[in-house]
Amino acid sequence: MGTSTDESLRRSVIAAVDDVAARGWELALAIFANPELSGHEQSARASCVAALREAGLEVEDASGVDTGFVATVECAGSGPTVGLLAEYDALPTVGHGCGHHLIAGSTVTAGLGLAAVQAELAGTVKIYGCPSEETLTGKQAMLEAGAFEGVDGVLSFHASDTTSVMTRSTGSREVTFSFEGRPSHAATEPWAGASALDGVLLTMQNVNAFRQLVRDGVRIHGIVTAGGEVHNVIPAFAQCRFGIRSNDVEELDRVVKRVIDCASAGAVASDTRLSIEHGAHADPVRPDPLLTRLMRQNLEALGERVDEWEARASTDFGNVSQVIPGALASVATWPLGTPFHSHDAAKHGDSETAREAMLQGARAMALTTVDYLKHINETPTEEEVHE
Repeated sequence: MGTSTDESLRRSVIAAVDDVAARGWELALAIFANPELSGHEQSARASCVAALREAGLEVEDASGVDTGFVATVECAGSGPTVGLLAEYDALPTVGHGCGHHLIAGSTVTAGLGLAAVQAELAGTVKIYGCPSEETLTGKQAMLEAGAFEGVDGVLSFHASDTTSVMTRSTGSREVTFSFEGRPSHAATEPWAGASALDGVLLTMQNVNAFRQLVRDGVRIHGIVTAGGEVHNVIPAFAQCRFGIRSNDVEELDRVVKRVIDCASAGAVASDTRLSIEHGAHADPVRPDPLLTRLMRQNLEALGERVDEWEARASTDFGNVSQVIPGALASVATWPLGTPFHSHDAAKHGDSETAREAMLQGARAMALTTVDYLKHINETPTEEEVHE
């Protein structure tokens, strides 16, 4: 099966997206030049909102977050609602080494293009500004606040070193362990103390011993966030934080429980008191078969060679995709082998290749939106049902 949108409308959509591409690239460059961390994306939000309002779109605050927004395109006829999800937060020290400025530019460009042909469409398009992806908190907060209520499908684009559709990703859980001990002079009366740092070290050792017992694809990352102030005092407080990943939710839950057991054992052995704080979490991406197929077909029709993306990393897009049908695609932006979250990725963020990737992503999302508005009730193929 080829692309679903009839050729006349398809040409109109591509032309409309291309007509606003310069504005989208201007927006992306502005965000790239002023990287803002998660939860602090005031300038990026303002730039996106300005571009949308210039085109006459209604823009409101997004529920659940301070630096989010939602713009609405009401098409000529009634029909389903598709959400296009933008991101724009940067990384500490690296800046836009994950290309979120391009996600913002691509999403706004797609939205503006669809607004220009809204008289030819039936349904509603919503353009969402989703902050704090790097901390995996933005979209979950928006979900909990009801920001995505009434949305029938969601799409997003990402920068990468290849063009692909995401077929899986890892879920992620963050857990922080704080140990409270008893301070004492480390030389004269060490026996009177209880070392909180020992609690952390024993936890690390226990987790390292546990690593051989996890399933393939599980990742456990641990750091020490506090370990004492001076060497001649038994540490009264120490803390460590773990990120745990798996693409299997049941295995993820099992591993989190066992890591907590490791910390509990460390507290018992060190005679310290343990407190546990659960932090940000991301669910594995659950690609919708129809949306993913349409996105792949449109990227291929645009001349891209499309791979399957089995991501080892995590994204809060997964949280949304667990409750709303969704698809996420990438377009080759950096040289092959360039790692995410790196200075190498960031240095390509304002290149001609990045501009073209942003535009291809916008074209593909716009075309897929039109297809989905027409074919949301299409029966999945047998292969898609199996997937």
